[in-house]
Amino acid sequence: MDESIVEEIGAPSGILHGASICANLPKEPYDEDYYLAVNPDVVDGIAAGYFVNGYHHYRLHGREEGRICAPVFDAAWYGRIYPMATIDIENGRARGAWDHWQRIGRYRGYLPNPGAPRPENPSRMTARFGGLWTDAPDADDTIAGRHAIGALSDGDAALLRDWIANGYVILPCAIPSHLLDVACTDLDRAYQGGMPSLLFQCLSLSPNDMPWRPEINSRPAKALDLHWHSQATRDLIFAPAIIHFLHLIFERPPLASQSLGFLRGSGQPAHQDTAYVVYSQARRFAASWIALEDVTEGAGELVYFPGSQRAPDFIYADRYKSLHEAMRMNIAGGNSLREAEEQHGRAIIRHAEGQGLREESLLAKAGDVLIWHADLAHGGKPISNNATRRSVVTHYCPADIAPLSFEAGRCDLRQHETSGYYSTVVY
Repeated sequence: MDESIVEEIGAPSGILHGASICANLPKEPYDEDYYLAVNPDVVDGIAAGYFVNGYHHYRLHGREEGRICAPVFDAAWYGRIYPMATIDIENGRARGAWDHWQRIGRYRGYLPNPGAPRPENPSRMTARFGGLWTDAPDADDTIAGRHAIGALSDGDAALLRDWIANGYVILPCAIPSHLLDVACTDLDRAYQGGMPSLLFQCLSLSPNDMPWRPEINSRPAKALDLHWHSQATRDLIFAPAIIHFLHLIFERPPLASQSLGFLRGSGQPAHQDTAYVVYSQARRFAASWIALEDVTEGAGELVYFPGSQRAPDFIYADRYKSLHEAMRMNIAGGNSLREAEEQHGRAIIRHAEGQGLREESLLAKAGDVLIWHADLAHGGKPISNNATRRSVVTHYCPADIAPLSFEAGRCDLRQHETSGYYSTVVY
């Protein structure tokens, strides 16, 4: 095997560094997709929780057992046959031929060697539950192509690459002050009882949605679908910078299906929205978090694990992406589904630790916006002081996708002045 290939790979592509997983790197190229395809028993072991990924198995057992960990790769042939690969490498899109094939070329149908079989549909969506176009294996090529023909600006192309790599983007100072001020006023009015028909979720007071009570303000709570009652909140969640990025990833008008207004941090453990926020296509949505004031340490800061949107799917009742779909289909639930929910939370932490994903927190300034992928693991830090964390969270999908609330009869669809749409899951 060409020694230059060994030098360029560093760690196995797609395997983020964790000291316990990535120690003792192999002396030959390793390919996660190939290893799992030829070793279905390893896939079963990952599903059972014995291994974090294929490389974890290879390091512990596969190398000693003599398992083949990558297809034969002919770097000289690859560089000669595929001139665009050479151009990509020269432009910095890949470190070398092997890195290019693993991350880019394979999804174009490029072969690793002249005798390799060609996949039937190399760029097909590999995620079991689908996703947005940015989840496609060749999304990076799509960005590069649109940028090259002038359909994407430099800034938008960079944002989309960050979105694909990390599962979120941060839009600093994205909300104009006039939108921010009136939205903050309406949030305060909501938490002063000034919107009698608005419901709140405050689990420390009641398991059911409830009207405002003064005790809510000192506890983690959510004002449910504040946008349904507040024009200022609607204008906030459809602010131009947010709409612009949603247009990039949805390629059509967005539908705001749910919003949550926070006076304080949520203190919620790490979770993935796909377990709870359900649409007719499970992974075709995104969420925004908008800071209405500067966030200080101890105020229940938003936390997230960059890259966690690529974690293996956690499956409920052997089939479903969401807890609610399993419940909707009358799968024997009760304690078993609640236990699965707890297992999901543990799986998120186990995956993050195994992959070396670092928890990051956001000390946002008023007007900053974070938009995240449907499967990004995120939560809120515990509240350690009396500081507030005024903010609004909103879930959006492409307008032609249906929220589960429509099937429950809450299908009042309204249009915002921006050409976006909004509905409610509560009222």
